[in-house]
Amino acid sequence: MNAESIVLVPYESDPLETLAALMLDRHQRDLPDLSSQVVLFPHLGAIPRFRHVLLTAAQHAGHGGVLAPWCGTLDSWLQRQADDRGELVDDPERDLLLLEALQPHAALRERYGTWPLVDSLLALFDELNAHQPAVPPDIEKFIADLTEGYGLREPIAPLTGEANLVHTLWSAWNTHLHNHRLQDRALQRRGALASSRPEEGAAHHIYMAGSVELSGAEADWLKPLLQTGKATLLLHGGARATGYHPDGAIRRCYEMLGVPAPSLPEASAAFSRFIESVYADDTDIGARARAFAVEVANSPLPERLRVFDATDFEQEARAVELAVRRWHADGIGSIAIVTPDRKLARRVRALLERANLDLRDAAGWALSTTSAATAVMRWIECVEQDFAQAPLLDFLKSPFVTLGLPKAELENIAHCFEEQIVRTHNVSGGLDRYRRIIQTSRAVLAASDMALLDMLDRLATAAEPLIKRLSSRAPRSASDYLSALQSSLDKTGLMSGLSADAAGSQLLAALRPNRGTLDTRGARLTWSEFHYWLQRELERRRFRPPLPATGVDLLDLAESRCRRFDALVIAGCTRDNLPGALNNSPFFNDGVRRQLGLPTREDRLLAPLHDFRRLLESAPRVLLTWRKTEDGEEIVPSPWTERLTAFHRLAYGTVPEDTELRHLLVAKETALYRRDGSPLPRSVTVPAPALPRERIPSAMSASSHQRLLDCPYQFFVVDGLGLRSLDEVRDEMEKADYGENVHRILHAFHTGVKGLADPWSGGAIEPANRAQAVELLRDLGRRVFGYDTDKRLNTRGWHFRWENFVDTYVDWLEQRARDWQVDATEKPLERELTIGNRTLTLKGRADRIDRGPDGLAIIDYKTGSIPRGDAVETGEKAQLPFYALLHPDAITEVLYAKFERDAVKTNVGVKGDALTALVQTLETRLRTLIESIDHGAPLPAWGDPETCRFCRYEGLCRKEMWDAGN
Repeated sequence: MNAESIVLVPYESDPLETLAALMLDRHQRDLPDLSSQVVLFPHLGAIPRFRHVLLTAAQHAGHGGVLAPWCGTLDSWLQRQADDRGELVDDPERDLLLLEALQPHAALRERYGTWPLVDSLLALFDELNAHQPAVPPDIEKFIADLTEGYGLREPIAPLTGEANLVHTLWSAWNTHLHNHRLQDRALQRRGALASSRPEEGAAHHIYMAGSVELSGAEADWLKPLLQTGKATLLLHGGARATGYHPDGAIRRCYEMLGVPAPSLPEASAAFSRFIESVYADDTDIGARARAFAVEVANSPLPERLRVFDATDFEQEARAVELAVRRWHADGIGSIAIVTPDRKLARRVRALLERANLDLRDAAGWALSTTSAATAVMRWIECVEQDFAQAPLLDFLKSPFVTLGLPKAELENIAHCFEEQIVRTHNVSGGLDRYRRIIQTSRAVLAASDMALLDMLDRLATAAEPLIKRLSSRAPRSASDYLSALQSSLDKTGLMSGLSADAAGSQLLAALRPNRGTLDTRGARLTWSEFHYWLQRELERRRFRPPLPATGVDLLDLAESRCRRFDALVIAGCTRDNLPGALNNSPFFNDGVRRQLGLPTREDRLLAPLHDFRRLLESAPRVLLTWRKTEDGEEIVPSPWTERLTAFHRLAYGTVPEDTELRHLLVAKETALYRRDGSPLPRSVTVPAPALPRERIPSAMSASSHQRLLDCPYQFFVVDGLGLRSLDEVRDEMEKADYGENVHRILHAFHTGVKGLADPWSGGAIEPANRAQAVELLRDLGRRVFGYDTDKRLNTRGWHFRWENFVDTYVDWLEQRARDWQVDATEKPLERELTIGNRTLTLKGRADRIDRGPDGLAIIDYKTGSIPRGDAVETGEKAQLPFYALLHPDAITEVLYAKFERDAVKTNVGVKGDALTALVQTLETRLRTLIESIDHGAPLPAWGDPETCRFCRYEGLCRKEMWDAGN
């Protein structure tokens, strides 16, 4: 192997410029045609720049152009060399094949868990294939190798068990693939490397650039090519140090190739020598720093490298965005952000897009996070959870869903369904319950109700193929589940919508039931196993939209190899990211892994450390950022950045902080504002708007009337403008739901409700019929609470509360029946008032009206708190007198019936002359208020603490802001 077979490019040099010069020199006779040569890069992102560098170098050498060599990755090159010894299976198929191979090992699946075992084994098998360690067919020899690796004199029981497990499963897996003429990518790659040998008289020469991690199989493939002069390897970095050091990755490549590492001359640039000193391990860091300060009096970092420690996540994202904008404003061309922190990358993307700067993210993002995949998974959740309201509403609002209806029509139906059924009746789920509410809550079904029922029928029809599989416990193939899913999605209209979407098209390819070996091989899965398997596949697949022609490059550490930039941010420099967590294998410790030829934990840390060190010299402007806290918790910086800042502090007494960036972050001039001429917001004062005459409501309920009394501004927002906050659907039954159920039970008991038992017909409650009344109330309770009792566990407690209250209520009924008889329940009331030139319709619904010897009494049931007595008597709380105003007959008494566990309290109310006067006052006040509103009177926000405590519209009146200013 001659000295030209491996070329070591210093950190401060550009490996692509070195490669271009090398090829032009070696192939002068072939110029301008280099198309017969082969150049292999670690990723495709390096190819466009290499072609540009090669063309520029050729032109400087006097050539008008050049025919570029074949460029690609090693994997793409090996695809051309792959044999047809077996059908290739992708990762999801491989999961199922391994599950099938594990069928005889039920005890292992039970012990380790199915999917953790699958993940660990496949990772181990990939390593075994990639590094070609000797796994002897003889189990005794394998046990002996492990014993030596563990440093034991003789095998012990745990070691023997581990050896038997790995050897048995490794043999079973390879036998399984061989018998079915299948191979995974790792096995195919190993075969392609083994079969790709140097050919006599081959016209091409292979140049491999930017490699940092060589596997055993790659080293075995590369050695004969290097020895015969058929290949050249370009390594970027240094090779002086060994062990856990930035040079360690390059040093390991030389060791695997069996070539002694060369000694490069020490870098001449002060900055390069500074970085070398930071990560050297020969002396104490303090001694090295002081020695460097003596050699270089002034810090070489200010013009090259800066750091920024943000207070929190948002400040770090803004700092990265502002640094990029600053460079862009200075006319700097090639800008990149390198970070392993995908959450931070998403936030920076949003900030840069707001500044009209595109982000070129070659890695894309998980297919599972796209709106297309979300729609499919929400549909599966609908089927699994009996159409629970949360996934169902998300599904109906998806832009891909049509249910065979025009999109605008479905949107209207879905909006009506959410407001009138789900939120009004607090329905947590269940197609049958949705139907029952629609059919029983309306006296006559309107056209909108028929549309709702039709939508529910379409959902049920679409779900049938999946429900059949879900209800069956028999395991099925993944192909069978995917066929059912595809049929179901087609009926929802999702298939056509997804096919027109870029991410949706990739998703449909993943859902094909007849691809590869899914329809012929693989384990049989339960529904839950299939759901998990599908989620794994969507999380593994990447959606890569077309990249913009220009923009800021977003890369991870490995994608930055062979790249150079004009300015660079390395963001998210925390311990969790750099070096980050390693997925440790449950099989073998580092000693055994070294004995078997597998990479150890230290070996896997070398490549990212080398990449970080290399990036520090990949641009003339570098910014390192990290955050001190996130979600209130302290964040530990990366030890790689801590070492750099500590060295600089020890040498020069300061940290190379980007102080300019910190000042820019708080400067108003750097914030992005709307520039469309819109006026700036005025200072916030107490709002007191007037309601346009055409917006004055023509009807008023008891709630509307109370809003007008409590806070005129709230009346303006809700009743004048029609801005209503949506009620949240409660997954568990709460006191308000309990109150609604009690109202329904008592309405059914006294008057009758469609779908429930017949009402009480036994006359006045007395000892002779008391037991029958109690049993009817309890039966009604079982019916009303029954559905929720099955669906929501805590409903049992509320039902138990009702059961305990039944006797108390019957006692009260028996006592009240001596003077009063129930005349009506849930009675709708209505009255028209002529006020000036307008007619105002007052509407209400009385819980109960009793008839007594002196007239009628209106009762309002309360299972929670009731207003104070003085507030009712003065008309401040006007619900009861409002009902009296609406009733056409004289009302002698209005009262609250407060239901407590051991008593029904009726001590808050108004009756007799006091009620008559209160009703008259209420009507007079209402007429005056409406007339004043009609004449443009303002409707101010009063800011009453009691009212504001329960208000949902504080975001409109901004009480906190005008409170602070007044």
